[in-house]
Parts: sequence; C-alpha cells; structure tokens
Amino acid sequence: MDVQRLETFVTVARSNTLAEAADRLGYARSTVTSHLQGLERALGASLLERGAAVNRLTKAGARFLEYATDILDKLAQAQAAVAAAAEDRPGSLSIGATASLCTYRLPGFLRTLRRLMPHLETQVFVGSVAELRDQVGRGELSAALVNSATVPPADRPAGEGDRRHLWTDQVVVVGAPEQVARPQRLLVTAPGCVYRDIAERQALPRLGRVRVQQVGSVDGVKSSVLGGMGVGVVPAVAVGPQLQSGQLVELPLPALSPVMTELVWNAEVTPAHVVPHLQRLRPPQPLSPTAPRNLPSARPRPEYVTTGTAS
Repeated sequence: MDVQRLETFVTVARSNTLAEAADRLGYARSTVTSHLQGLERALGASLLERGAAVNRLTKAGARFLEYATDILDKLAQAQAAVAAAAEDRPGSLSIGATASLCTYRLPGFLRTLRRLMPHLETQVFVGSVAELRDQVGRGELSAALVNSATVPPADRPAGEGDRRHLWTDQVVVVGAPEQVARPQRLLVTAPGCVYRDIAERQALPRLGRVRVQQVGSVDGVKSSVLGGMGVGVVPAVAVGPQLQSGQLVELPLPALSPVMTELVWNAEVTPAHVVPHLQRLRPPQPLSPTAPRNLPSARPRPEYVTTGTAS
C-alpha cells in the first residue's frame, strides 16, 4: 500500500472514468488498473464498482477515501515542514487575484493553504488577468488566480507545468424581476475582465436594443442590478442567495460560456516546499455546458479546494 497507489486511488475517486484519471496522472490506463487492484488485494475489499459507465466507489471505497486523502495530506505537510526547517526560514507566498476571485474564491483557497501549510505566510495583490500573468512571469508574484472563458476539454490533464485548473463557474445574466421582463440597460465590468467580454460578445446580441453602462467590477454589477439599474452578467456563485430569495431572476437566455479559474505560478520564486502542494491541486467534476441548471431555486454549491483537490 504505497503512496503512489494512494494517489492513484484518490485521483480515480475524483474523476469520471479510469481514462480521465490516467490522463490526469500521466499513466497508462493499465497502470491505474494495476494500482487499484493492488490496493484491493492489500485491503481485502473492492473499492470501485465494476461495469459502471462512470467511476463509482463502493461503500468500502468511500470509507477508504477519507483515510487516503488524510494520509496524503499528512505526508505533504510533513514534506513541507521538513523542507521549511532545512531552509531555516518560514515560507512566504505572494498571490495575485482578480477582484471577483478575491471576493468569491480566494478565501476558500487561502484556508486550504493554511490547513496544508500552517506556517506559510501569504500576501495577496489585486490586478487584472493580464497584469497578474505578467507579474508572475517576471517573478514579481509567486502565483496568481486568473480566469478566462476558455475551458479545457475533459480529456486534457488537469494541469501542465506550472499551472492548475481549479474551478469552472457558470455565468448568468440576472436582474430584478421588473428589469428582467423588459431589459433596457446592460451593466458591465471594466474592459479586460472576462465577464465584460462575455457580456459584450454573447449577452448583448441576445438582448437586442439595450444601452451599455460600465459599473466597474462584478460586485459593482451585482449592487447595481440589486438597485434596479439594469441587468448584468455575473458568476452564478456571486448571486446564489439573491436568486434563491427571489431578489434577482435569471434571464432565460441560451447558456453563456462558463469561466475557468487557473492557478499559475513561477517555480523560480515559489518556495520549493510549496510547489508539491500546488502540483497536487485538481479540478472538481467538469461542468458540462449543456447540463441543466436550476439556479433560481437552488443556491450554487461553493467549490473550494480541499484535501489536495478543488471540490
């Protein structure tokens, strides 16, 4: 029951199929199967249901997953502690993020980093996606959370090199009930923001003759929409409670492009003992662009990074 087999099992549990898990791990599918079979022999129990179209854990597998993730986390913590002690200095990580990610995603991400690396010090800086990518490239920031409307295909590995795909958020056009009936103004974020691009390229042509008004940030759009100024394009996670309460209503438009969030880092300035933790991050179940949505009646489930994966 070695660490490699545990990592394989956890990745399989977080993937739809064995082939997807193999892609994420960079293994042949036969290697993944061999690791699973070795674990099952050692445990004397089946961990995965056989013959299912997607990966499904048995009752024993679900129970073992709790222990496997805990073991891997403890091991990573031990490695980080030893590396930090060897360097004889506390680790420090400068992280950049867009304004919207600072509000809706960064807190969960930082909680996970603190849990995995209790002595890691973090400093957060806000900027646009272009600015953050440049700062990471120049080594002015260790890492950054950046978003885009480009979602990786399901058969692509979760991360390559110095980046990891963490979340995929649904995007909605919302407004107060009286505004949704006859939209007259589309409220947008600043140029360079992914939600501004989606608003202009996808939402605006579907709304017809409406005026466009810039109100700054995602929070600015949300506040202005709640104030009855118009309709706006925002991530669903930002307006879940308001949709559930009926303060806001989603416009019945064709689904907009989802927004992907990636963590990118510069290995030359990121502490060596931090990099293995970043490399273990994995995305949640991929969001299907055609999946049915019921956002007005159900609060979107937060997807935070936990136990080495984004979930």
